[in-house]
Amino acid sequence: MIEKLKLFQKLVLITLLYLVVILLEYWIHSICLKTNIKLLELVLTLIECCVLMLTGFFYFQTFKYHRLWKTYYRKRKFETTSYFKFLLVPVFQFILINSFMRHINPRVYLKGRKRDYIKILYEETKQSETAHIISLIVTLPVQVNYFVSGKIFCFWSLTLFSIFFNIYPILLQRMNRFLLESRLNNLLNGK
Repeated sequence: MIEKLKLFQKLVLITLLYLVVILLEYWIHSICLKTNIKLLELVLTLIECCVLMLTGFFYFQTFKYHRLWKTYYRKRKFETTSYFKFLLVPVFQFILINSFMRHINPRVYLKGRKRDYIKILYEETKQSETAHIISLIVTLPVQVNYFVSGKIFCFWSLTLFSIFFNIYPILLQRMNRFLLESRLNNLLNGK
């Protein structure tokens, strides 16, 4: 539905959605700055991370087919199976698949799909990775603000949540895409 809107309408829509995110973020952030209850700070920074992740989600609900430059998505020499194992990405994948989080984005799962879904999945890995990059970038200024404000517990909490909810999904999407490329290159290229 959103895809059919004109560019101006999309820009207005995403501006309104981001305004809601900013207001929610500001409200949660101001509570975190005022409290000294660690459990409350932990819960609030978790909610804050989820709210900030909406920026990537809303972006791709509005601009579904936007991607970063092509060279970004290419495999780097260091991105080997050993590299991903060293960073525990397969462990993250296991946790993701065997928890409630697997229901958050069912489009990035291949199991039980038809063979022609592979090309769609391949593009979904790019979209998901890019959405998490946007969310990660938006989270950085908030982390810096916590650090500068002396709220070190909130800084570290938001940093750890951002690693778990943004960096690991980015790594997982890259690992999955490279796996698809290595095993199904002919299918992805239409042969």
